[in-house]
Amino acid sequence: MNAIKMILTALPAMLVTCVAAAAETIEFNRDVLPILSNHCFTCHGPDSATRAAGLRLDQRASATGKADSGKSAITPGKVQSSELMHRITASDENERMPPLEGAKPLNAKQIATLKAWIEQGAKYEAHWAFIAPKQPALPKVQNAAWPKNKIDVFVLARLERAGIQPAREAQRETLIRRVAFDLTGLPPTLKEIDEFLADQSPNAYANMVDRYLASPAYGEHMARYWLDLARYADSNGYQYDTEREQWVWRDWVINAYNENKPFDKFTIEQLAGDLLPDATDQQRLATGFNRNHGITIEGGIIDEEYRTEYVMDRLVTTGEVWLALTIGCARCHEHKFDPISQQEFYQLYAFFNQVPERGMRGFAPKQRIASPLAPASLQKFDVELTRLQAELKKPIDVDQHLQRWTQGISAQPEQGWTVVEPLTMKSSGGTTLTKLADKSILASGANPRHDIYEITAKTDATNLTAVRLEALTHESLPGGGPGRHSNSNFVLSEIELTAISIADPSQRQTVKFSRAVADYSQANYEIAKAIDGSVAGNNGWAVDGPSRKLPATAMLITEKSFGFEGGTELQFRLRHEAGYATHGVGRPRFSITGDAPEDLQLHGIPADIRQIAAKENNRRTAGEQKQLREYFLAHHNPKQRIERQIAELEKQKKAAIPETMIMQDQAQPRATFLLNRGQYNEPREQVSPNVPEIFPPLPETAAKNRLAFAQWLVDPGHPLTARVAVNRYWQRLFGMGLVKTSEDFGVQGEFPSHPQLLDWLALEFIRSGWDIKQMQRLIMNSATYRQTSHVGATAYAQDPENRLLARGPRMRLSAEQIRDATLAVSGLLVERLGGKSVYPYQPKGLWLELNNRPNYSQEYPQGKGDELYRRSLYTFWKRTVPSPMLKTLDAPEREFCTIRRSRTNTPLQALLLLNGPQFVEAARKLAERMLSEGGQSVDDQIQYGFRLVTSRNPSEAELALFREAYETDVKFYAHDPAAALRLLQVGDSAPDSELDPARLAALTNLTRVFLNLDEAITKE
Repeated sequence: MNAIKMILTALPAMLVTCVAAAAETIEFNRDVLPILSNHCFTCHGPDSATRAAGLRLDQRASATGKADSGKSAITPGKVQSSELMHRITASDENERMPPLEGAKPLNAKQIATLKAWIEQGAKYEAHWAFIAPKQPALPKVQNAAWPKNKIDVFVLARLERAGIQPAREAQRETLIRRVAFDLTGLPPTLKEIDEFLADQSPNAYANMVDRYLASPAYGEHMARYWLDLARYADSNGYQYDTEREQWVWRDWVINAYNENKPFDKFTIEQLAGDLLPDATDQQRLATGFNRNHGITIEGGIIDEEYRTEYVMDRLVTTGEVWLALTIGCARCHEHKFDPISQQEFYQLYAFFNQVPERGMRGFAPKQRIASPLAPASLQKFDVELTRLQAELKKPIDVDQHLQRWTQGISAQPEQGWTVVEPLTMKSSGGTTLTKLADKSILASGANPRHDIYEITAKTDATNLTAVRLEALTHESLPGGGPGRHSNSNFVLSEIELTAISIADPSQRQTVKFSRAVADYSQANYEIAKAIDGSVAGNNGWAVDGPSRKLPATAMLITEKSFGFEGGTELQFRLRHEAGYATHGVGRPRFSITGDAPEDLQLHGIPADIRQIAAKENNRRTAGEQKQLREYFLAHHNPKQRIERQIAELEKQKKAAIPETMIMQDQAQPRATFLLNRGQYNEPREQVSPNVPEIFPPLPETAAKNRLAFAQWLVDPGHPLTARVAVNRYWQRLFGMGLVKTSEDFGVQGEFPSHPQLLDWLALEFIRSGWDIKQMQRLIMNSATYRQTSHVGATAYAQDPENRLLARGPRMRLSAEQIRDATLAVSGLLVERLGGKSVYPYQPKGLWLELNNRPNYSQEYPQGKGDELYRRSLYTFWKRTVPSPMLKTLDAPEREFCTIRRSRTNTPLQALLLLNGPQFVEAARKLAERMLSEGGQSVDDQIQYGFRLVTSRNPSEAELALFREAYETDVKFYAHDPAAALRLLQVGDSAPDSELDPARLAALTNLTRVFLNLDEAITKE
């Protein structure tokens, strides 16, 4: 409380000092406009509907002219003749302005400012944000040795005017930690810290910055901020909040940042990539930015009402992201503060009103576009399809193909499918697995929620190319079907195979499958999903058990052949880990083959056909030749084979590449009307696409469409776009923008703390070719950024928000950074770039509690394995039930565009970080690292773990305290092994059984403390 009182006491004096030092002359934009806007514009501003007395105080002509009363509000240079001064100082409450029921009354300082302004001639200026930035002259500074680049000159000049000295440079451990978090969202590794500390070259710091800029994690970190702006989520919002697959667009954003796509192209492609000449699929994919809004599937809605809301959302979001203006305030009436009319709002609306969508289930237009981060096999789908389609058009010599095929199978008469005999069978969930006479395996007994079958077999074959899995039926299974669930179905999440040399068990091969085909797959549960490496959600192969109750067969083609000379042990794993419980395969049977991939059939080539093919041509009878030809045409017809290949590729592409919503204008332009009070069903006059008059006009030759609008936004003469962008970059690094109200550069927004620096940065951004990485590099190489944040309580009290930039940035990490850093130091973090959203730990029942809708209810499908430890960027984002872990740490719902997140400090956050399963499990894994990597002595291990978390070594006093806590807990857990076991079993990962449980549990408790230190969750 004393600290708060000290800050509040010092703040008014500080502000007065700043104003007095910065300006003897009153400046309209900085000093006067905020007063008029906050206290007067509601009744005397741009909105004619609420304007009183015919007076506009936002325009000099009206303010100095005659109002309805016949008096002038302002007489320049004459305070006594200015009715404004009379009314704001009137003692009669009925005369005093603002009125009692209006805005707060002016204080003495505000009245003095207006008085001085009128005395100085009442000069008006256009709002600073609506004037294009001009190259400012570098100010003079006394301490010429401090600046490292021009940013510092502007900052230092302001500090010197205020009589304040900049802080010293931060320590090197602090600098690398700050840079690592700011550019990658992750802490530096010990190797990175040691290399930086050892590098004494003049360019050591700059080189370190460049290394982090080149990291793939940079794109992931930058994308997180953009997803807030883009209101990205993995669900549709509204009542049912069903799932959508828009993650491919998220991959586009990550890739764009890593490729350092210039901001002007980044802008144009997201707003209008579909309208570019010869637009590529990736440019169309980029337009998913403006399809990230909520979409309803509720029956009974008025279609046009919701379609209108979608268009409104696009315009408002675009206005906030690129213009930092509250454009939406002009939807129902003239903007009350900024010079944007209602008609101009709908002129902007017209740019976004051409998408052929509906309000109800308005998901179209959509397109399947491969992620730019997808594996090469996914990116090659279209290339291979094009090749096959071209081959299909060529003339085909059937006899030549028949002869080649016949020679091929006769040369390998013993090939085909060989059923393998299971040697060992094990179930992770306690299922009884029994080998039957036909070498199939019958499941019975316990039917766990999730289960993994581990089955081994042996073979002497080599050069094997495929595996066949038969899901057979049996009378003992539910309904006599192929699955163990009550509806006869199964959901096979993943099929895995490891081949081990019998002669030399150290030789092993993880068999990868390039593609899979099945004689039947349930809709949305294609066989390809059983080899895609994911067990998230309901992902897997299913066969419509309730309606079919028939056997099903799948063939898995390998990326490369397998099998060792001297024999091979085959280790099969059937993983049943999807969201659907008790859905195991009831009676699996495995076969293998070495047939060439082009000859593979689900059920093999019949023996009689092989016998005929083995004969010489002149020894076959006419009947045999006919039988051979008919079989070939039925099963291996080159044209049909190509058609099947095309169909299979398209099926796999559909399974692997979801349809992503994109922007696309309809062929027949839709008329746009000004909507009375913003109501969809009250159209008034028709309007055409255009931009507000306060901005530079669109080029006369430009088409009036989204592309022209996007190009207009990034025109070098535009007053806002570059300023808004660099201000957000500054906000990201310093915690607050040069314009504090980064969401509002309008009249209600705050004047820049360093207006000349803001303009210089904006112009430098444009001059660099809108180079985003260069802008980060420029700011982070400045002396301003490199200052320490440890400056003492007095300095904090003088400038609590660091608006003068007399110290380095210090702030709590974002929700994603805290979780990701915890996973990183524990060794759990899976650093795989891009891909589908995943489902980390979450309290059970939350989805059903908060979003339980008839026929749309779904339990949270918690992931397994790697999916629990991917970066938070990939966490499934449900709008109505966002991740409680991230939400507790101030992540938004993403219902709407979020320009800046709040930062709170609550007991619930500490409880989460101490007790959340993700954090307790990570603490255990960190403790394991300390025991296995940290050295032999307890002190070395503690020091190793502490440094991993904080990037520095503990002091002797800290080390002694940590050692004492550890030794106390070792004694406790040695006497209570059950307590140690309970702690070590938190989380899905298994504890290291080679380590002493008491020591591991004691270190786990200590690392929980480390991960909750202030240093662990802040940049400093």
